[in-house]
Amino acid sequence: MSMPVSSDTDQTLAQLAKVAATPPWTSSPAGGPRVLFISLYCFKSFPVRGFHQLARQSGIDSHAVFFKDNLTNRHTPITEDEIGYLKALLRRIDPDMVAVSVLAPYVPAARRVIAAVREITDAPVVAGGKHPTISPDEALGYADYVCKGEGELVVLDLFERLRAGSRDFSGIQGLWHRDAEGRTVDMGQRMLIQDLDLIPFEAYGEPQMHFIEYGRLYESDPEMEAEEILVMAGRGCVYMCSYCVNSLLIPMNRGNGRFVRLRSPANVIAQVMDRMARQPKARFASFNDEVFGVFDDWTREFSEAYRQAGGPPFNCELVPKLIKEKNVRALVEAGLYEMHFGIQSGSDEIRTDVLKRPGKNVELLEKARMLAECGVQVQCDLILGNPFDTAEAQEESIRLLAAMPQPLKLNTYLMQYFPHYPLTERALKEGLISAADLTEDKVADRTLYNWIYKPDVTHFDRKTILENCIYLIPWNTALVWWLAKRSCERSNPVLGAMVNGLAAWRYQLDFCANPALVWLRRLWLVGRMAATGDLGGLRRRLAARLARST
Repeated sequence: MSMPVSSDTDQTLAQLAKVAATPPWTSSPAGGPRVLFISLYCFKSFPVRGFHQLARQSGIDSHAVFFKDNLTNRHTPITEDEIGYLKALLRRIDPDMVAVSVLAPYVPAARRVIAAVREITDAPVVAGGKHPTISPDEALGYADYVCKGEGELVVLDLFERLRAGSRDFSGIQGLWHRDAEGRTVDMGQRMLIQDLDLIPFEAYGEPQMHFIEYGRLYESDPEMEAEEILVMAGRGCVYMCSYCVNSLLIPMNRGNGRFVRLRSPANVIAQVMDRMARQPKARFASFNDEVFGVFDDWTREFSEAYRQAGGPPFNCELVPKLIKEKNVRALVEAGLYEMHFGIQSGSDEIRTDVLKRPGKNVELLEKARMLAECGVQVQCDLILGNPFDTAEAQEESIRLLAAMPQPLKLNTYLMQYFPHYPLTERALKEGLISAADLTEDKVADRTLYNWIYKPDVTHFDRKTILENCIYLIPWNTALVWWLAKRSCERSNPVLGAMVNGLAAWRYQLDFCANPALVWLRRLWLVGRMAATGDLGGLRRRLAARLARST
């Protein structure tokens, strides 16, 4: 059922503008509402860092808990000690509201964390993020209220209710709940914020931030020691790839304002320079959005101002179809050294018809070669374990990667299935997966422990062998390319065994950091350099290793 909306978006936008101009408190305000924001498995969480800063600039006594971090393929399970630290924080803070940011892989963790919250406090629990936005009714199974869509305006309305002494949040646009009969009350969504400059920068190294991982609680922000400055210059994407959340968010937001938005160049640069001042070890910036460098005027203005400001070298990501040479050259002058783009499949047919991702192989090669000519390192993504792929598609992938400018950086991911995504619905319809593959626990287990492709070394069919050849390509050795080429030409059990063995070795070495294999590889590299007389290279490696250890 739906309820009438009482919140006024224009008024809340005016409040956001006022907050944006207000300095954050430096010591916790006394006597006002207390809120607790929780991030699950993401110390870098843009939403929780952003809401914590928004609350601080709104004069709210805010705490942010980063409960567990995202460790690719090696997420650590929640321990009772970690739950104990969370409960102790809840007793100390005694919040008037708890808000949790939830992605689909972390729903089981959200259920456990929220159960712990309810043992300590009767404060209302608000869930936001991708899972509540896509499945608000399901999210109401673990939260009292659910934010559908962007949350800044909703959060400001929540602050006003708390200031008025109320914990009843019903009637706020964009905030779903259940009525007394247990029926879901559809409160729609808020308009998308068009001027992103109104949103405060995310909190880094600010007061009242708490981090829980490896069975301990600490207050120092680990991002302050990072070499990377992670920034989002914009929001939204122009494409609806079938495996991506934007395939659901774009239709959901039609008529809700421009979906693709960019902060002003001055605003983005101000944040980068602020982070440079805070992070003494910072060496480079990473722009983590889909539209950086797309728009000509914005790119030209940003490039000129960033260069003049002395910003650090940076990398970005972009759909190849949107890459323009004139924009790349402008960005290179400003410090662009690497661009990250997705191939996802080496088959034009599968990429366009199944994955709904634009771009043919000939275009991908053209853009990659142009980037290399401009001095930009190409870093590609490829999805493996895709049931729509065939052995022939993997051959095409190998040929495409071999034709790319070398050396090539390549990331290989496992195909994931999230509920309601178009690709998932198609795979269900064609019998490639079952409903059992989409349970909360199955989604969590697959993404927490097999997000990066984990090679299947127990099967010797042609498609698996070719996938493992692709997995080995980041090593970029003559042996790997020889194995890939020969495996494309014909099936051979001996070659297959070699490929599977090397793939298992690479996984243990690069992702599990098996000490015996790490040292074996180091000895091999040292021996090869000594044998070839590359003493300069050996000295550089030893110096780099020494620098990292200190």
